[in-house]
Amino acid sequence: MDAPQRRDRDPATRASIRRTAIVLATIAVVFFCGVFASRYIGDTSLAMTVIGGSVFAFLLFGIGRHLRR
Repeated sequence: MDAPQRRDRDPATRASIRRTAIVLATIAVVFFCGVFASRYIGDTSLAMTVIGGSVFAFLLFGIGRHLRR
């Protein structure tokens, strides 16, 4: 009998994992850059705006990906 193939070796699954990783890494970079910028500028409301924007982007991409299926 042939051994069953692992799901993580499927090219479509690997591409999906890579896209998810890129989205999460981008959101993390925006988050940290926004926090550093708010420290540099000295405006705390900018930090809250960036945090809110990061959460919104995460939800938008996360929910949007599942709606396309």
